[in-house]
Amino acid sequence: VEETMMRICHRFGVKYVDLFTLSHGLFICAGTDKEKLYTKVKQVPLSSTHLGIVAEVNDLSREIAAGHVGIEEAWKKLKQINKMPTKRISYQIAAAGLSAGGLGYLLGGTPMEAFVAIFVGCAVFAWSLRSVHGGYSYSLFAGKYGISKILVHIVGGIIIASMALAAMQIPAFGNLRMEGIVTGGIMPLVPGLAFVNAIRDLADSDYLAGTVKMIDAVMVFVYIAIGVGAALAVYHHVLGGVL
Repeated sequence: VEETMMRICHRFGVKYVDLFTLSHGLFICAGTDKEKLYTKVKQVPLSSTHLGIVAEVNDLSREIAAGHVGIEEAWKKLKQINKMPTKRISYQIAAAGLSAGGLGYLLGGTPMEAFVAIFVGCAVFAWSLRSVHGGYSYSLFAGKYGISKILVHIVGGIIIASMALAAMQIPAFGNLRMEGIVTGGIMPLVPGLAFVNAIRDLADSDYLAGTVKMIDAVMVFVYIAIGVGAALAVYHHVLGGVL
């Protein structure tokens, strides 16, 4: 983000630029020899990442830096990019299911466990889905009722473990392992992008941003584990291990 802003400012003749970016905010102080310094703070709302918008803005910044786009045209293109629609919800859910099944198989699951993980991934992603459109976020279930992130992931863990336990009771599926299904089922909830970015920030000595992202990612892992553990505890200690 800082690199993109610097490119745009330098292209349009802004000589003095100081930037400070965090996960939830942007701070910029800029000016020229003829104008006073201009300072602005911009809040970044919490939402999922629309990688299509990220790619388009990155391409636009490079076009600006190369001198192919003027400031008026750039502003129009930014407005168009901001209105980019997300993929259809059905497409996102199907992709989550396939990723859950595929990753479950790659991480040691059997073909049947991967098959079950597809349905588990679809269900848990539909519960926790949060998409971005026009700068606003929306959800299928959790977001409509203002459910906190903590409960979203704890309930997601409960859904994963419950569906895995239910599938294990179906004789037609054969001998299924709990870990083979859960490993794939949790993948739609795992904040892989935030976790990788946190490591990258820490490697770049950006300890503040890296620590914030790392804590957020680790806490998501903890919430999922609590949900899965709660479902297993109820199954073994309340239901006696038999559905």
